[in-house]
Amino acid sequence: MTFMTDRRHPSPHVVTWELTRACALHCRHCRAEALRHRDPRELSLDAIQQVLEDLRRFAHRPIMVFTGGDPLERPDLPAIQRAAVDRGFHTAMAPSVTPRLTPEAIREWAERGIGSVSLSLDGASAAVHDAFRGQPGTFDATLLAALAIREAGMKLQINSSVGPHTAGELEAMGNLVKRLGVSSWEVFFVIPTGRARRSEQLSAKSIEDALCWLAAYRSRAPFRVTTVGAPQFRRVLHEMGYSVPEGPTVREAQGFMFISHTGEVFPSGYLPVSAGTVPASSAVELYQESPLFQALRNSDRLAGRCGTCAYARTCGGSRARAYAVAGDWAAEDPGCSSAVGA
Repeated sequence: MTFMTDRRHPSPHVVTWELTRACALHCRHCRAEALRHRDPRELSLDAIQQVLEDLRRFAHRPIMVFTGGDPLERPDLPAIQRAAVDRGFHTAMAPSVTPRLTPEAIREWAERGIGSVSLSLDGASAAVHDAFRGQPGTFDATLLAALAIREAGMKLQINSSVGPHTAGELEAMGNLVKRLGVSSWEVFFVIPTGRARRSEQLSAKSIEDALCWLAAYRSRAPFRVTTVGAPQFRRVLHEMGYSVPEGPTVREAQGFMFISHTGEVFPSGYLPVSAGTVPASSAVELYQESPLFQALRNSDRLAGRCGTCAYARTCGGSRARAYAVAGDWAAEDPGCSSAVGA
């Protein structure tokens, strides 16, 4: 297995942009610690257009994912979407499922050229999902929104957060995801940042067990299955004899960049260490040249068992979890049983 050794890493695969932190939901794990009202410091439409123009300078145009909070809280969302699509970005949406996410809004997104939409589904039943999202009726509304997305001709991705509350529901969630006709299932392993607490993350052993189940599920799924917060999925796939995706893991600063609602540029939404601010600085230059991003792409900087692991270059562990638990992004990943010797 090989690793891209160029620390400049010329182009990210994905840019996730938090347009706002305003949201009507109160999810107990919320990375953004979303609030009911918009922050007056949010980047203006003009500033967003300026940054999008800068991002066009990447050699390979990244996928642009607009998220929040809830991006539908911004009245200028249609103009933001058009600005991205018109500049040639494959543009995706990651909205919250609130009354704002109507079939009409979804159809309008498709008409503007949005290619895909991701919805969060954190349980295979209303009882589990709605308790997690803090709003009764969200589960049923999510299923209706999923149908509207497919009917509008856009790709559907389901994002599922896995912690002690849902680890036992993985098989049921996997069956539900298949029925929804998704193009991708992205499984998020809870990291204790934002509103999430340490009690809401799985142990290293439980993460390993979940990854083993996902590896077998992925081998027969007719769609993409990937993980967030568990780059050791590649190790698990390799050790279980399954095919491993080509290229290095997309994770913090490596094929990935996060822009906050105020323009702070982070290696990940779960790793709140800033490389700088846009549009005052160039997003391209921050991604390619900032000391933080270059250091995160250097496996020689890893400490503890991650530094000596045979998979250091192809996995590298979750830098976000290391930072959340140990206060040091270079520390060993406490969520990996291989790293902690569990």
